[in-house]
Amino acid sequence: MELYQLKTFVVVAEEGHLTRASVRLHTSQPSVSAHIKALEEELDTRLFIRTPKGMRLTEAGQRLRAKALDVLQAARELKLEARNMGGELVGDLAMGLNTDAEYLRIVPLLNSLGAAHPKVTLQIQQRASTSVQGAIRDGELDCGFIFGDPRSSDIDAVLLETTQFLVAVPDIWRDRIKGGLEALADLPWILDPSDNPVQKLVEPFFQSHDFKPSNQLEVDGDEVIRVLVAAGKGVSFLRRNEAEAANRIGQTVHVMEFDELSIDLSFVCLKRRDQDPVMRAVIDHVKKVWGVD
Repeated sequence: MELYQLKTFVVVAEEGHLTRASVRLHTSQPSVSAHIKALEEELDTRLFIRTPKGMRLTEAGQRLRAKALDVLQAARELKLEARNMGGELVGDLAMGLNTDAEYLRIVPLLNSLGAAHPKVTLQIQQRASTSVQGAIRDGELDCGFIFGDPRSSDIDAVLLETTQFLVAVPDIWRDRIKGGLEALADLPWILDPSDNPVQKLVEPFFQSHDFKPSNQLEVDGDEVIRVLVAAGKGVSFLRRNEAEAANRIGQTVHVMEFDELSIDLSFVCLKRRDQDPVMRAVIDHVKKVWGVD
């Protein structure tokens, strides 16, 4: 079998559709079909069930997809290792950001990494913390930032800081702050409905204070929540830098601090990748810009 056949197999599995896979692979749909057919014949195994809606992995296909990802990753690592034997690091890594780039110090990271290793590049994607971990395990990302603990034992984490979140109250309701959380119960609370570790702080926080908002607005995305709080549309949970940013784009945002509203921020990658020369360089520069030993 050929590596390009395995790559086609993985992309079709991800897209679930031959046409979308062919666009992503920059080839024709007949070529994609031929790759899959040749691979199925060589493996003597049916990998997909063809349906009116697209391509669905068989049980065997699901199991072999993980093996195919391992083979493709090993081939990539072999290629990088050979290229790096000359003494100068060369390669690119896909990195997932779980929140805004400014907070994660991405510009200082790019400057530091670029100065030391100009032929190492980062391909940056915005994703939620849970999505970052899943994409790393699936081979779609090489590394990234997450809030909370790794969900899998095969993910290695470098703790960067314990991030504090605050209850952010728009200026129009500033007089209620002196009454504590109870005085905010009838206000709209803006919450993220996604499977986000930060949001998992919310329910225990409300329970510990015997507090239940009567009006909850579900909004997907940190930036949108920040804008809505700045516009006086509701109360929410923001980091201090987000509250400061909200102050710059709207009315004054006041904050209330609670010790339990904190969560670890970590940089993660697969454990088997943490000694790869390029990955090691990125980890070292992440630690450098965060001041982590």
